[in-house]
Amino acid sequence: MIINRQAWVVVADGGRANIYKNVGEIGEVKLVLVRSTNQHTEHTHEIGRDQPGRLSGNSGHAKSALESTDLHQVAEDKFLKAMIEHLSHDVQDGQCKELVLIAPPHALGEMRKQLPASVAKLVVNEISKDYTHMAINELQKTLMNIH
Repeated sequence: MIINRQAWVVVADGGRANIYKNVGEIGEVKLVLVRSTNQHTEHTHEIGRDQPGRLSGNSGHAKSALESTDLHQVAEDKFLKAMIEHLSHDVQDGQCKELVLIAPPHALGEMRKQLPASVAKLVVNEISKDYTHMAINELQKTLMNIH
């Protein structure tokens, strides 16, 4: 994969985000960490109720289950929203001119929803994979080998 010099590479999931800048020469991926953010997200059963509430029917006799909220997913989505807000400030400050987004499918979709138009227009590539646990040298090699 060709990543332009000075492009930022955002590697995120619902609880971790690493933002890198490519300082490599043309055709080379050499990443430098700009910022790293981690959030411990507890499991849903540790956060709150696992079971959905009940709703009384119009007749007063029948009750039906409400759809349960995945509190773990809500926490992950909030984390991604905060990360995108920080990234937006970086773009406004002129620190970033191109972006590559790398995240698992759900997180990538959530990031797309949260991106303001001014940031979305800087996205030059997306990879729907979870690379958040990769060491920087392994990530560089992986990105170099993607065609």
